[in-house]
Amino acid sequence: MTDIGIYLGTEDIARSARDAERLGFESVWVWDHLSGRYPMLAPEVVLATAAAVTERVRVGYGVLLAAVRPLPLLAKQIASLQYVSRERLLVGIGDGRGAWERWHGGVRDAPVWDALGVRRAAADARTEDALRLLPRLVAGEPTRIAAAGARESAGVEITLAPAVSAPPLYVAGGPEEDVLRRAVAFGAGWFPAVISPAQLADGVRRLRRYADEAGRPVPPVTVAVPVQLDVPAREVAGARDALVRMVVEAYGVDPEHAAGVGIVGTPEQAAERLAAFVAAGADRIVLSGGSAKDWRTGHELLARTAGLLNS
Repeated sequence: MTDIGIYLGTEDIARSARDAERLGFESVWVWDHLSGRYPMLAPEVVLATAAAVTERVRVGYGVLLAAVRPLPLLAKQIASLQYVSRERLLVGIGDGRGAWERWHGGVRDAPVWDALGVRRAAADARTEDALRLLPRLVAGEPTRIAAAGARESAGVEITLAPAVSAPPLYVAGGPEEDVLRRAVAFGAGWFPAVISPAQLADGVRRLRRYADEAGRPVPPVTVAVPVQLDVPAREVAGARDALVRMVVEAYGVDPEHAAGVGIVGTPEQAAERLAAFVAAGADRIVLSGGSAKDWRTGHELLARTAGLLNS
């Protein structure tokens, strides 16, 4: 059975999270952007709200831009969310160059990096510092934090409390070698978006090869897939064409790639398409969209799709 999660919007967060749990979704997720094409709330607020009104459903950053936050503060936020959620937190970590950033704008743009006081060129190093040190910090281990540009040995040692179990980490990005090797090296999962089943399958094959070469466990794979499930039959072709154009323009990919990314159709058709992602190696699928009408309709359609996929 494949775990199915959904993205939460900005409306009725508490009701939406409770509804997602009622419908049996494994997890709820939120984007992390300072600014972008759509209004967005601070992810910590959304995740804390969702955790407070639910008992079972997991709550996740999809994805967190670790490079723009001071690491000790970020660790405190993650540890606090893990604590109040009773260890239901999932943390996707991007470096600011992935599909989410290309679409939503946000910290991909140089002025926003400047406003946050972070050099864009330091994104890779800051992301890897987060992947390496967050598990230790969250677990309450004494951890030495170096100032920007300084050696870790010259840093300051801090210990956070209360200590909690480190949440699962997932490296966001496409099937590029550095992304896949980063997931293997840090014992994290892989979390791609804007990817076709064929590209996912190729990435999973290489992910397994890199893990075997390193003598490490194969990372679990979560994939984000946009879906639209309430388009009238006469409008499906046009909606698919519009989705392809949007993906081409927003992400700079070719139309053939774009055609394999999102799903427009009925829940039955969506379940059939999603099965290709499962066959390609996805352990979890996180769905966004569902309906252009309202979140309740979207949840019901997504739940029906999930049920068909796992039947």
